[in-house]
Amino acid sequence: MVQTSRVHPPSAGPWRSIGVCTGAPGPWRSARDEQEATSEPRHLPYRLHYRHHLWFVDIRYLVKIEGRWVYSICILEGYSRTILAGMASEHQDLPALLQLLFAALSTYGCPEGIVSDHGAVFRADDYVAILKALEIEPKYIELRKPWQNLIEAQFKVQLRLADFKFEQAGTVEEIQRLHAAFIETFNTTRHGAHQDRADSRRTPVDVLGWVRGRAVDPERLRRLFGRVQFLRTVNPYGFISIQRFYIYAEPGLSRQRVAIWIYEGQLHIEYRETLIARYRCAYDQRQKRLREVSHPTLYTTVFASPQLELIELDDTQWIKVQQRAWHRRTQRMTSLGEQLMLVGLGTSALVFFYVQALGEVGRT
Repeated sequence: MVQTSRVHPPSAGPWRSIGVCTGAPGPWRSARDEQEATSEPRHLPYRLHYRHHLWFVDIRYLVKIEGRWVYSICILEGYSRTILAGMASEHQDLPALLQLLFAALSTYGCPEGIVSDHGAVFRADDYVAILKALEIEPKYIELRKPWQNLIEAQFKVQLRLADFKFEQAGTVEEIQRLHAAFIETFNTTRHGAHQDRADSRRTPVDVLGWVRGRAVDPERLRRLFGRVQFLRTVNPYGFISIQRFYIYAEPGLSRQRVAIWIYEGQLHIEYRETLIARYRCAYDQRQKRLREVSHPTLYTTVFASPQLELIELDDTQWIKVQQRAWHRRTQRMTSLGEQLMLVGLGTSALVFFYVQALGEVGRT
């Protein structure tokens, strides 16, 4: 799940002051293999002049659980070195990145720019479009120079202080709990970048303080992210309804609102930043219509219903996507009221003359 930092007094944890490091390792490295860097410190290609001037984002391999990688995704505020939002996720895809970005923007407002590498998720059309709509400049480091991304140095701190605990974890949920604890400790521990400050602020959260970036209207933020994400309620049978499709999510989430992410032929169903199910889909961007949903992949989560199934079904018997029949709406025929004549025109004339004749007789 997404963790956002909180501003409060520093804790007297067991970890000592955080120093300035020069880079982060690849996925094949672990805390036990760590060696001291011998290269000279390199200067960053930019200067950070104020809070929320630049944010930094990146994805780091953590550990493997049952043969699958778990990743650390974090957004760092450069001036204060505060980790604004972070998550341990089994996926390093666009929905995971947008969840994190939405959490950071909702809490802290907009920075002037966001720095990242050239990864596919950081160059995705939806990611870049959201940044430009919010007047946030996407900045990219030079190829093969990861040290230009300031968050790489903080990932080195994560490797030294937390990787051993990550490697001892047995489940993704435990890793997520440890990841949240690391962010809390990182933000409230004395940082080497602030040791010479004249105002005696030494921790990232102290330096960040109450300052927020450029304000953004929450409704506008929801509309921007709504191009790839929207909400649906799970029915009592565990399905959600999207246009003409009933799509299986999770019966344990009956009557709960889940997030739907659609991008690049993928449909994700998530609850509290946890992936519940993944499908392939065909989506017509011009007509905003879902054309096809197939290839379901369901995930075991803590939200699964404890109720046992009465009848166990295999994959061929268990229909996870149902499509409603297409019914063309027929126009209602509205009949206009029409005043009908009581009698014909000829009969009316005879009655008129008869009444006149009676009047003449009466006068005589």
